[in-house]
Amino acid sequence: MGETIGKTKLVRNIVAKTNNVSIETCEQVVDACINEIVDLLVRGDKLVLKNFMSFETIERAEREGKDLKTGETVVYPPVKSVKCRVSKAVRDAVNAK
Repeated sequence: MGETIGKTKLVRNIVAKTNNVSIETCEQVVDACINEIVDLLVRGDKLVLKNFMSFETIERAEREGKDLKTGETVVYPPVKSVKCRVSKAVRDAVNAK
């Protein structure tokens, strides 16, 4: 497996591949992108980045489960979650031999 890359390393990699962009400016752009994606999902909008990935908010229905310690039936309330789907282009690139 590859290494885990955080935001700092991502920003530095982007700066290294671009001309005349400071680390501070790049970090502001990355932060703005992340904040905008979160805002879109909070509003319930779907974001599609063609040939990369799509993000959407979904609502999971109420469901029953079991408490593993007591064996009692537990009702889990409905919750919102985020569904991310990778594009075929990304899947093909990752699986290229």
